[in-house]
Amino acid sequence: MASGVLSRAGQQKVVGEGLAVAVLELGVEAVTINEQVVESAFSRAWQQWACRSRFPQVRADLARNDIVGILRGSARRLGPHVADWSCEGQYVPLLRVALPVEEAGAAVGEQSGVPHSQWLELATAFVDQLSEHEGEIRCTARS
Repeated sequence: MASGVLSRAGQQKVVGEGLAVAVLELGVEAVTINEQVVESAFSRAWQQWACRSRFPQVRADLARNDIVGILRGSARRLGPHVADWSCEGQYVPLLRVALPVEEAGAAVGEQSGVPHSQWLELATAFVDQLSEHEGEIRCTARS
């Protein structure tokens, strides 16, 4: 389980990775680099996410919001990872394994102890919040 074993950095890595894979599965190619918009969207999504208590060292409130640090630091985190975020002009989720995104999601779920369906719930809420701001996300057309 994530909260009992992982350090703050470890919890942030897992959250960044889980969110990256889930938004990719939703067809998101990039999100805005606007920190205020990203923090607001993540805070709202995080507050309603049922699994947030598993990551007590990740904060998304008025006193501290970790999402920008999570996204910016994800590509530099040590150890193997399934996905991370590029921060070149936009936050871009990137898959780092040669697996279909659904299998990558299952791998993150298995590694984190949080079912992939829960990561999808967090990502859906995050994307929904970003969608309230015109032009803040770029998605792949889904057929």
